[in-house]
Amino acid sequence: MKKAVIALVLIIGVVVFTNAQSSLNDYKYVVVPHFYEFVKGKDAYRLNTITRFLLKKKGLNAFMEEEIKASDYNNNACLALTTEVISLSNMLITRLKVILKNCDGEVIFESKVGDSKLKDYEVAYKEALNMAIESFDAVNYKYTPNKTILSRAYKDESAIRVSEAETEVEKLKAELKELKGNKNSIEKKVELEKEIPLPEDQTERPKENSKLYFKARPITNGFELINSNSNNIEYIIHTSTIPNVFMIKNKKGIIYKKDGKWVREYVDGEKTIIEALDIRF
Repeated sequence: MKKAVIALVLIIGVVVFTNAQSSLNDYKYVVVPHFYEFVKGKDAYRLNTITRFLLKKKGLNAFMEEEIKASDYNNNACLALTTEVISLSNMLITRLKVILKNCDGEVIFESKVGDSKLKDYEVAYKEALNMAIESFDAVNYKYTPNKTILSRAYKDESAIRVSEAETEVEKLKAELKELKGNKNSIEKKVELEKEIPLPEDQTERPKENSKLYFKARPITNGFELINSNSNNIEYIIHTSTIPNVFMIKNKKGIIYKKDGKWVREYVDGEKTIIEALDIRF
């Protein structure tokens, strides 16, 4: 009976270990942070640097956070596992465990507990860490591309910027809706090209320099408007679902075309401000 129980435990251990090994092989990189929670300071006792060194020694593609320059990682951070070192120490003994997590925070690999009875913290930490990482000796790591993980790559290098722009557009759509609350408001707006005073609730701000214009430089999902006098970027505008209407990044209002003229319109307090802009595309 005792032999049967031992055999069953060994079988279960082999199955669990095989699954862990298979999961670990799905990941191409291992990222080591500069800080561990159980010690104070960046790379305290050089534990983070030593972790990277020991993992590399065990055959893993281990890097510090800023070291990975590979384009596939920049395009898909889920190819990497993040390293955590956990302290289970008490007054008499130093105990450390190494854990590898994927981009969803799931534990993919957990080492055995390494321990040390040495009193010197620096030496004890290094001894316990080295013992914990010995767990990787039995892994026989070899990267094997996983279709599910590879499919999580960004569509292209500009995907993040496009996503941010889309978020900005959604934010500004609400403002656009408010500005267009009165269906006839645009029809009632003053003809900007004519020298007719605006209503009391509107103010047109004169240009500081009559020769000022903005050069439009194309960017992803919009343009940069460059001040012709200072050569600085004055506005960053993104296209919207409405023709000839642009959302302004990090500034109030919208820019749209009215009777052949480009104008910026926004709300300041209780007033609607309209500025004529000379934009040259």
